[in-house]
Amino acid sequence: MSVKKEKISGRMIEVSIRSTSLTKASYDALKESLRVAFVNGSIYEYQNVPSTMFTKFRLAKSQGKFLNENITKAFKYKKVRTI
Repeated sequence: MSVKKEKISGRMIEVSIRSTSLTKASYDALKESLRVAFVNGSIYEYQNVPSTMFTKFRLAKSQGKFLNENITKAFKYKKVRTI
């Protein structure tokens, strides 16, 4: 599991992820919001995520494990899309 590709465009950082549970993530540095797309098609947006936390997420050996252990319980979120 790892980041396959990264694209930085202004305040947005998008990463493609090789994982059994996640496909991609995007981070808005201005709003401090993290959107995560899951393999099942669901998309969640986590609010007030500091850039340092997103950097740790990107660099983690397993983004799915890092998300579960450090982000899902610590930050408010909303479901953006369900398939």
